[in-house]
Amino acid sequence: MDNETNTKQVSEAKALYDKRKQEKVAAKERTATVQKVAKRSKTGLIVGIVVVLLGVGGYFGVQKLQSIAFLPPISSQNHSEASPEAHIMDTRISDRDQRHMLEHADGGGFPGIIIQYNCDAYDCTDDLVSQLTTLVEEYPDNVYLAPNRYDGKIILTKAGQRKILDQFDETVIREFIGPKPAVTETPEESEMSMPMATSSIENNN
Repeated sequence: MDNETNTKQVSEAKALYDKRKQEKVAAKERTATVQKVAKRSKTGLIVGIVVVLLGVGGYFGVQKLQSIAFLPPISSQNHSEASPEAHIMDTRISDRDQRHMLEHADGGGFPGIIIQYNCDAYDCTDDLVSQLTTLVEEYPDNVYLAPNRYDGKIILTKAGQRKILDQFDETVIREFIGPKPAVTETPEESEMSMPMATSSIENNN
């Protein structure tokens, strides 16, 4: 009976040990599974947050870009050395050429003033272009007229200044252009006039 009792106790102890060992293994597996799920959830959460932030940032970025008006330059930086073929154009003047004209009309004269209109995106009256043309023809030295695709029906530019009009306003345009540049004599012209003045004085004597 003692041997049987001992054998039974040993078997029960071994069974209990195996059971506890299996429970520990199962507990470790459950912990590992929970950790994996938590890790995946954390990664998924981070990815989700990043995606949301990128989406929000992209949305506001697009909104900001859409809110930025497309306008002609008002500085001469990065200008070309080319000049428009005429002062009144029926084709667009490139931004770089405009920058050159803002510095000096025709590449060497007074600072230029450029008047541009956009009748492709805006409703223009039938006589708008002719009105602008008639006005610009009075300023042949440093004023330009050309169509373009900027965000404005009529846009006036000169160095450091810009004005946008939604209709033809002769007074405003003339004020923006300012007085016509004064024509001054060149040194050669002054020298040529000197003998004539002397001759006049001699005849009077």
